[in-house]
Amino acid sequence: MKLIGKSNEAEMIAEFLKGEYNSERFGSELKKALSASKADTKLISEPNLADKKENAQRKKLLGEYRGYGRNKGLFENFPDKNITWHKATFRSSELKKVKYINYNYWTKLSDETRLATDAAKNILAGKIIFKQSNDRFFKAAEAIKRGRSFPRLIFLSRDENSPVVVLEGHVRLTAYMLAPERIPDPLEVIIGFSEKLDEWNLY
Repeated sequence: MKLIGKSNEAEMIAEFLKGEYNSERFGSELKKALSASKADTKLISEPNLADKKENAQRKKLLGEYRGYGRNKGLFENFPDKNITWHKATFRSSELKKVKYINYNYWTKLSDETRLATDAAKNILAGKIIFKQSNDRFFKAAEAIKRGRSFPRLIFLSRDENSPVVVLEGHVRLTAYMLAPERIPDPLEVIIGFSEKLDEWNLY
């Protein structure tokens, strides 16, 4: 891992929303929340991070459909007020060591290792978890092979020397392991550090 610059909560949230806007699982919920707020899709597709009103709208959206800042859902016990955000690059070898969140589906898919490399092997072998199709992984892998660019992955860790967990981008991380020859080396990501990350149940 190489830190290449500072980031912040507003940039992390904007990237998170970009990553999930077209998600098969969460995209519809995000779009409903966006529609309910009567906001333009450019709030997500063309974020202006210098606009405090926009940043507040995006933070509210993430709270409404994912629980950010509300101690709910993915962000239950999440130390959002104690995280410093950075831009960083990961080499391919480092990316393979990034873990999934400690969530039942991802632990079972990876044979309890929480590593996308192991999940990719199981997906190729036809392993199905909770009757959920693996098609989304193959679709993402094919898009990567075609050269499509994706929003940056968002990672978390206690510090630069602790295990790294993916906050947003599980499908994309898995897809990279299905197409390892196409992993950008290095790959730019957003990463947050917090000494209180152990309080988050999914770390």
